[in-house]
Amino acid sequence: MFKGFVKNLVILSVIIFIAGCSMLPKKDPDVIITTEPMLTKPQEGEIDKITTADSINLDFVDDEGLTLGNNIIYFDYDKYSVDKKEDKLIIKKYSSYMKKYRNSTVRIEGHADERGSRAYNLALGEKRAENIKEILLINGVLKDSIEVVSYGEENPATEGANEDAHSLNRRVEIVFSNSGK
Repeated sequence: MFKGFVKNLVILSVIIFIAGCSMLPKKDPDVIITTEPMLTKPQEGEIDKITTADSINLDFVDDEGLTLGNNIIYFDYDKYSVDKKEDKLIIKKYSSYMKKYRNSTVRIEGHADERGSRAYNLALGEKRAENIKEILLINGVLKDSIEVVSYGEENPATEGANEDAHSLNRRVEIVFSNSGK
């Protein structure tokens, strides 16, 4: 009987401890917790801003739409995180422009190479595009200004079954639906 009492007392203590911890005031975290790659909130003044967005020439790419010059971010095999400085600069350029022109909208198109199943490649393309979207949102772009589309392996940049072709097909393209000007 005494063992049962002690066991119940220990369980009750653990429950009270957990409940007490959940009632503590929570500070806004500096890191956004997600199942996607870890992204940190920018500190004030950290974002490189384009000083004169009016001086940016929008480029027309084929029949796809308008871009701010380089609009393609490439990924390593089976990855969806943005690690390269050049890629982060592309995203910052779009963020700055879209904050200046609040009516602008972009379509973020995720792609994968031909390896893997169709469903897996569609999911991977979507993860890549959603990751770029998350970074844009952290940098102050309005949620309604961003559309995410995954083409998976269906819209290759180049044909081929070698690593050179595969590396060009593992990408995200950012294209304006509306330039906001």
